[in-house]
Amino acid sequence: MKLALLPLAAALLAQPAPAQPGPGGAGAPQQQAGPGIAAAPEARKTPAPPVYDEAADAKADVAAAVAKAKKEKKRVLVTLGANWCGWCRALDRLFTKNETVAAELAAGYVPVKVDVGRMTKNLELAKGWGADPKTGVPLLVVLDGTGKAVKVQETGSLESGKRHDPEKVIAFLKANTGV
Repeated sequence: MKLALLPLAAALLAQPAPAQPGPGGAGAPQQQAGPGIAAAPEARKTPAPPVYDEAADAKADVAAAVAKAKKEKKRVLVTLGANWCGWCRALDRLFTKNETVAAELAAGYVPVKVDVGRMTKNLELAKGWGADPKTGVPLLVVLDGTGKAVKVQETGSLESGKRHDPEKVIAFLKANTGV
């Protein structure tokens, strides 16, 4: 038995060893994907830029938005959310990239985004409006020209499948402009 294994062991030892990455080495050359060989993972995309300004003074931003809204006879739309939240990012894209939604938003509102971090920031500000981001974000708050909350809206009801429904969002915006 031992004699039968010797030729096999000798053949295996005669094969060149695959290159192993060493200190500062680039590693073995990549093999082409095929049967039994997995494709190399794609390079990770650069992280998207933040949607919420994590260093912002939310109270000052809201006060400025309220002053502007009063002057322009509009309402303020506060979006409570965070950069880690995929739904928050999706709603922001809808507000900025969908022309119809963006036009409706601009016509009746002064938008302001308030970062809630990991549910640890600006919670007292939200509480003053009767909003609790811990129930879920994004969370919308409509303020009048005096800064009084006139509507707190969870956004789950504005979704359709795996996205926010532009028609539902527009209907919400129209219903709360105060006009």
